[in-house]
Formats: sequence, C-alpha cells, structure tokens
Amino acid sequence: MELKDDLAVFKACSDETRLRLLFLLSERELCVCELVSILNMPQGKVSRHLSTLKHAGLVSDRRDSVWMYYALTPPNTDLKQWLVSYLKKGRQDKPAVQEDLMRLTELADRGQICVPHPSAVSAAGM
Repeated sequence: MELKDDLAVFKACSDETRLRLLFLLSERELCVCELVSILNMPQGKVSRHLSTLKHAGLVSDRRDSVWMYYALTPPNTDLKQWLVSYLKKGRQDKPAVQEDLMRLTELADRGQICVPHPSAVSAAGM
C-alpha cells in the first residue's frame, strides 16, 4: 500500500462531519436521506463528505431506485482495520456520536426514514 493511500484515509478522518458519518455507517448501511435527517445538514454537504470518504476507500455506495445507500468497505489494510475497531469501540465515550445513534433509532422507531432499510423489506417478504 502506498503512503498516499494512508494519507487519504487520515485526511478523510480529519473532519468532524466525516467522522460522524463513519460512526453512523459502522452501525449499518444507511441511505443519504437518513444521514441528512440525522445530521440535520443539507444533502449536498452530506454527499460531498461521503464522496471524500469514498475516494479514500472507506465507504462504498449503491443505488436502489432513486436512493443512494452507503456502507463501510471491508477493511483491507491494517490502518482500515484499526479504524473499524476504533469506530466500534469509541462510540461509547463520544456524546455527539451517541446523539446521532439515538436520532437514527428515533427516526426508525417513528417511521420517519424515507424508505425502509433493505433488510427490513426482505424480512417482510416484499
């Protein structure tokens, strides 16, 4: 792996919004509309941050009709493995991350997510 690849990861993680996105995506795959609602930010700003994370190889995307879903990519380097471990273990002591995760749960519980999560649709037999 090239040093520039490590640098792209560090640069991608050097922004609070991108870190919040990574923490959320460590929970599960999420639609852009979910991320916009949770972070209370304009869609364009969220999409730009997701593009930076994608360029660094940290997230992947897929289109489902008009919705774009993002997920963490499987870690293929020691640095990315460390990052995934940090995201899983580090959420407990970060109030902003806890608030984001609570908003995700609240939105889902109230049915205010624009589309159901794909696993919920397949579980329902749709």
